[in-house]
Amino acid sequence: MAKTPVVGLTPQQEKRPVIPQQLQKPDNWAFSFKYFNQIPYFGVDRVRNNWFVSLLERLKDLCNKEKEALFKDKKLKSDYRYHPIDWEHRNVPIQRSDLTWLKKEYLENDVEYPLFQFQVSKGFGRVVGFWNEDDTLFYIVLLDPLHNIQPAGNKYGYKVDDCFPLSCEYSSVIMDIEWARRARCKDEKCSVTARLKNIPSKSNESNAVFVVLEDSTIEILEKVEKKYTLSEIIEAGLLMLEDK
Repeated sequence: MAKTPVVGLTPQQEKRPVIPQQLQKPDNWAFSFKYFNQIPYFGVDRVRNNWFVSLLERLKDLCNKEKEALFKDKKLKSDYRYHPIDWEHRNVPIQRSDLTWLKKEYLENDVEYPLFQFQVSKGFGRVVGFWNEDDTLFYIVLLDPLHNIQPAGNKYGYKVDDCFPLSCEYSSVIMDIEWARRARCKDEKCSVTARLKNIPSKSNESNAVFVVLEDSTIEILEKVEKKYTLSEIIEAGLLMLEDK
């Protein structure tokens, strides 16, 4: 009876690192929006959809560029308008100290973490940010669609143009709640004011439902919402259907 051959044990293979070595310190640009914020003069309320497309195209373009090439090539720096922010530049509407959402070790260390700008395109403004500890990641701090971070001279006369933060639905709701909390009620025992002041209550005992409505149904909803809350409308509809 033929014996079953014994397969020899191969040396244990070395485990691959969680992050491949070639990705630990990439040579190309990489971006993070971790410290991004909108503030007056650096909002996106005045830009159109094509501006965001241009921004994404520029980020894609730089992600295919070697950092060292841009750091060393003077012509490339000029083409991308890549340079440190000059806080003494005429009519700069903010100062570095205004970027209060940055970590203290970044905000108060302008020697190791200077802020830079590069252009989205000639007419579409700039992106402002800084490099992390080992220069592998560029943190985007501000978007500057109106060239306010370094106001242009010559025929523009160092003019600063107004623009403001553009809210998403979530931030708009948060702002509405904040204004309601600040409002004063003549009735000191007002239960609504007391509940507003208790926000966030950290109560997660409610249910959320996501639905898609036709345009015609939305028009009806907008009329009915003047008298009833959305929860009351849904509950009334469910009770009516249950009775059928």
